[in-house]
Formats: sequence, C-alpha cells, structure tokens
Amino acid sequence: MNNPYESPSADVSTTTRTVITDIDIPFGRLIVIMLKTMLASIPAVIVMYAIMGAIALVIVLLFGGAALMSGLNPEALGK
Repeated sequence: MNNPYESPSADVSTTTRTVITDIDIPFGRLIVIMLKTMLASIPAVIVMYAIMGAIALVIVLLFGGAALMSGLNPEALGK
C-alpha cells in the first residue's frame, strides 16, 4: 500500500506533461469574468490611492515645512 504522505518520486518516466491548446469560453461568460475582475479591482485601487496619499502627505510635510522655515512663505510671494 502506498503512503499518501510520502513525496512523489521525481522519476521523469512517470511524470505526465499537459499542454493546453484551446479554451472554449462562451462570449457572455467571458464578459461576466471581465466584469467580476473589474469589480474586484476597485478595493485595490482605493487602497493604492490611500497609500499614495499618505506618502504624498509625508513628502509635503517634510519638504513643505522645510520650505516655509527657509523663508519661502507663500503669503509673501503675493505681495
């Protein structure tokens, strides 16, 4: 009896190779798959924008504060 927990042998003669040559998906089903993919990407985009906004905020706080301390006051530019 074969042990189900035993690792399979790496003998090349017993391995089977599979090549997929065609996938037959009806057009309507393909549209549904694409719509589901687009809907699933919305939360990822929201998270990405939040991370990018946080990075931009840190950059503005670091460099914007340094610009104000160095005498580049935006209020003084208008006078």
